[in-house]
Amino acid sequence: MTDEPRAAESVWQGSGVDLDAYLTRVGYLGDVAPDLATLRGLHVAHVDAIPFDNLDALLGRTAVPLDLGSVQEKIVRQGRGGWCLEQVVLMAAVLDRIGFTFTAFAGRTRIRTGNRFGPALHVALCVEIDGERWLHDVGFGGYGPQEPIRLVENARSDGDWSFDLVREPTGEHVLRFLRPEGPTELYGFTTDVRYPSDFELLNHFCLTHPRSPFNHRMVLQRTRPEVRHVLVGTVLTEIRPGEPATSRELDEAEALSAPEEVFGITLGPGDIRTLGKTLADP
Repeated sequence: MTDEPRAAESVWQGSGVDLDAYLTRVGYLGDVAPDLATLRGLHVAHVDAIPFDNLDALLGRTAVPLDLGSVQEKIVRQGRGGWCLEQVVLMAAVLDRIGFTFTAFAGRTRIRTGNRFGPALHVALCVEIDGERWLHDVGFGGYGPQEPIRLVENARSDGDWSFDLVREPTGEHVLRFLRPEGPTELYGFTTDVRYPSDFELLNHFCLTHPRSPFNHRMVLQRTRPEVRHVLVGTVLTEIRPGEPATSRELDEAEALSAPEEVFGITLGPGDIRTLGKTLADP
């Protein structure tokens, strides 16, 4: 990295984040410093506590605001989740407040579609610590990494959940989830720097475009140490370490209770009725 992270310090609004409230929300109890131990601890705590949540796009909301105040109100104070753009806005502010050096980038999601040339809708962070770069991605959901991965060719993170990074001839890095049934390509990316203004364009696409994967059916995901859950429409997938993934179709009652019972998201009666209409007319 060059002087680009210095620009990030001026745009990620670290001074505006309620750090204590965030740490309480994710259950992080340790000290914080701009070091690898803190980065790992925050990553694990965040993905365990905060689900991927696209519900606002289905509930008649006319916008999904990305300003830090709105994101904090929703995720930290209301206990909701958010899609990757919201979660990265929050995490970037937290890292900026602590004093990390980082930039944001965008990736082209490949999982489920296999398409290497779709729009770059996913965003994550590249954090520099002691001269090394780390992929820090807390917003990918149920298939995403449990902790940061060193951003070098052929890097590998092993454990209950294993991932690696490969480099393609085009220069793109590809993050892969290593499963018993074989590696799954999650997304390809370069580290070209993105800013909050870029996030607004991606947010508009995700909320309004007819080809958006997020504005016509529920997409809820959560990563926990012992199990991962992914709900797409009414199909719930469960992933456990070292075992093939299993999926089943939920009936309407199960689908409407899944946000709270599976993903820890509490909705009001009016929101549940609106979701019911979405399920009836997908």
